[in-house]
Amino acid sequence: MLTPQLGVWLGAFATLSMYSYLYKDNLLFKIGEHLFIGLAAAHTVVMGVSNIREMAWTPLTTKGDVSWLIPMLLGVLLYTRFTKNYSWVSRTPLGFMMGIGAAITIRGQLEGSFIRQIRGTMLPLTTLDNWVMVVGCVTTLTYFFFTASGRKGILSQSATVGRWAMMIAFGAAFGNTVMARMSLLIGRLQFLFGQWIPLIPKS
Repeated sequence: MLTPQLGVWLGAFATLSMYSYLYKDNLLFKIGEHLFIGLAAAHTVVMGVSNIREMAWTPLTTKGDVSWLIPMLLGVLLYTRFTKNYSWVSRTPLGFMMGIGAAITIRGQLEGSFIRQIRGTMLPLTTLDNWVMVVGCVTTLTYFFFTASGRKGILSQSATVGRWAMMIAFGAAFGNTVMARMSLLIGRLQFLFGQWIPLIPKS
């Protein structure tokens, strides 16, 4: 096992190698990049083997749940992709995966982005915040009414307000992303100058 001090030095090396790209592409960054990709691939393989053992093999052998033979067989059939004569067999499990993934995605999007958006807009107009939310949602929707002839009159004014509402929302989302990245940077700086080079006094 790694000693705590060695782990700190490895963490500092990985951090500095990643941030060295801000200067230019260099050998140190390439080493850190390949190290990260290798560790990520190894972690994925270990997690995959662990999931097969705990979620499929253990219920099959200890509880006699033979239904797990179906996903295990489909998983094995995916490797026929690497054979020349039987590569077509891999299309069947791949089709199952794509169908299930599409169904889960559509259901999640309908619940998270569509139904909750409608539910979140059905607000009582009793506060200024609720007014801003409802007006912003309605005017943004009118911005996408392209079938209206020229979008004249009140529809044109509503579309303009909707465009400004979207610009404000995009700006807030961008600002939130920047703040999240700054939080990550602050965490790395605290690690470097708090644990690796103890310049920051411990509270």
